[in-house]
Amino acid sequence: MNELLERRYRTVLRLLPRSYRAEREEEMVTAFMEFSGDAPDEENPYPRWGEIASVLALSMRVRVGGAGATPRFVAWGAAVRLVATLGLAFHAAAGIFTLASLAFMTPDSMTRPLGVLAAALWVPAFVLLMRGHVRTAKPVALAAGAAALAELAVWQNLASQFVPLDAVPPALNVVVPLAALLIGFHDGVAPVRRAWRLTVLPLAAGLLLRAVVLALLTPLGKVPLLWPWVDLMGLATAVLLVAGIVCLARDLPAYVPLALAILGALLLPSRLSVMDNSYLSLGPGALWVSSVSQCVALVVMVTVLAVAGFRGLPSVRQGRAVV
Repeated sequence: MNELLERRYRTVLRLLPRSYRAEREEEMVTAFMEFSGDAPDEENPYPRWGEIASVLALSMRVRVGGAGATPRFVAWGAAVRLVATLGLAFHAAAGIFTLASLAFMTPDSMTRPLGVLAAALWVPAFVLLMRGHVRTAKPVALAAGAAALAELAVWQNLASQFVPLDAVPPALNVVVPLAALLIGFHDGVAPVRRAWRLTVLPLAAGLLLRAVVLALLTPLGKVPLLWPWVDLMGLATAVLLVAGIVCLARDLPAYVPLALAILGALLLPSRLSVMDNSYLSLGPGALWVSSVSQCVALVVMVTVLAVAGFRGLPSVRQGRAVV
């Protein structure tokens, strides 16, 4: 028996949740040792990189509700998938808004081709995800995210040595939903085919928003108190606050407030940036007061949702692993 290699395999298996190791560690160690062949301790053997990568991938799948996950990890998996779905819904609505705006632009003003490409790709990525075509949705969403990040790099001139802080919030708003999509929708999760009415809702919201902005742009421009609430991120903040109130009032499963808390935390940096910029440019005034109130409301809602979500999670010892 190669004791050194066995100890190292057990160390690698510590990447897995304790509940999973309690049931399957011995079986996995035996399988790894049989596959490794005879490698005496004198040769200082180590687990293969491929084996380490497979254990790491398994650990991630289990922690987001894969086979062998406890009810607590199943809830976290549902939260991650909801973050991905709602994140893509936001980008799809914003994409429809951008595409609808092209009708009111002159050819000379269309200076953001990468942004238009990203907008055109977010829409089918979201539709594919909602209709259960997860494998196709992933590369389309990655292409949309790449175009959005490239457009952000051009816009912020990120080729320079220092990354502007204003570039961080929009980058996070792209990267986090994509990461949630790739991690949460793994092979151990069966695709769910959502109804068309739920699929079309964010797209219709993007069109409606474009019409409202077009009709009310001039009146809203005279009310600084509303400015932080009428851009895309401000409207997303308003929607999240309403959704948070509904979620808390209806006592929904723990994964819902957890997902909303994560999305609210993503919105907060962009709102803090608005607050800071309004103070630096105009000083204390209606715009700054409105920005501060928005940030305070968002912080309070994210905190309350996070507390409600963590309290609603199944305990670590509750239930057995889902096979």
